[in-house]
Amino acid sequence: MIDGLLIINDSGALLYSWHPENYEGDGKDDLFSGFLTAINSFATIERGEDIKALKLKETSLIFEKYDEFVQKLTFVITTKNEELIELLHAIIHDVMDKFTELYIEYLNKDFDGAVSHYYSFKENVALIMKSYGLDMLSNSIKNIDDFSTLKGIIFLEPKMGDVLYIHAKQYVNKEKISFLIPLIMNSAKLLYQDNLNEDLRWIHLNTVRSEILIIIPRGKILIVQQHLLVNNFEEEFLTLDFFKDKEKFIKKPKKLVEKFESLRWNPNIKQIYLVDKLGKILYSNIIDSTFDCSEYVPETISFLTSSKKISEEIYNRNLYNASIGGERLVTVCINLNLYTLTLIGSVQDFRNFSVIQNLCLEIYKNLL
Repeated sequence: MIDGLLIINDSGALLYSWHPENYEGDGKDDLFSGFLTAINSFATIERGEDIKALKLKETSLIFEKYDEFVQKLTFVITTKNEELIELLHAIIHDVMDKFTELYIEYLNKDFDGAVSHYYSFKENVALIMKSYGLDMLSNSIKNIDDFSTLKGIIFLEPKMGDVLYIHAKQYVNKEKISFLIPLIMNSAKLLYQDNLNEDLRWIHLNTVRSEILIIIPRGKILIVQQHLLVNNFEEEFLTLDFFKDKEKFIKKPKKLVEKFESLRWNPNIKQIYLVDKLGKILYSNIIDSTFDCSEYVPETISFLTSSKKISEEIYNRNLYNASIGGERLVTVCINLNLYTLTLIGSVQDFRNFSVIQNLCLEIYKNLL
């Protein structure tokens, strides 16, 4: 996705260059950096302004200058994917900040021709690229184009929700995505950190038509994946008593509890809770007491409420289930209209959306 990164000083010397592992260029970065320095100098002298971007036949280049040290620097990122430009602007600023922070001792001296001390920057570049999700972007694009279950990928700035990149085979409501995703991410993050003292790794939302929204936080970005499975059980699911007869279980909650007491549970589930919309636990089954989540479970109601809103706003569908994955524990909330069936399991057992989907389908069939 990024063809290369060049860091050049004002004399035209190439201080550092980086390319991805699959790069097939000619390796003439020194010549290229001299060329870029020459045209940038020409623009500055003749036009009185620096070059910020340059477009070749297939390659786009982004420039950023840093003038605060003895050695004036130019940072350049090259790409053949113009749709990445907004994302690359954010990346180049992070690269610039980290490089100048690490090597201030050398950059505040006249250039002596030595560049070996900059080689260690490779590790920092890898971390920055991963923090922006570029390590998974190429495979994601391939999967979308190959018509797998993955139908779209969106990169969002995590605080304001600005859309920095989209590649999709279906319609994406950018306005709703950018507004709703950071909200649910922040609430789920606080939920896990405050109650379980765990960092949040992902969120899964699943509609009754098997549209799946996955949110993955990275250091500098929110990665949103949209999947579509072949299952469509909307009509069958909405015929459950929970949806078609709202009064039945309100008037006779004991009957509701008896329904769940008779179910056989998948052994991968560590704890089960049936909770009403006010957070009251009506039924619980603590299979593994290693993880006592009884105080945490009522707080998941706000997460489920937000998940329902996203399902309705983005897909115009009822929510089937919503899940939060942390470092150790996964919380799965199955939407039962006025109630929530909350399941607690380990990350190893609830490792991806297909496993969670099958688990929820198994419970759904037992409720018929």
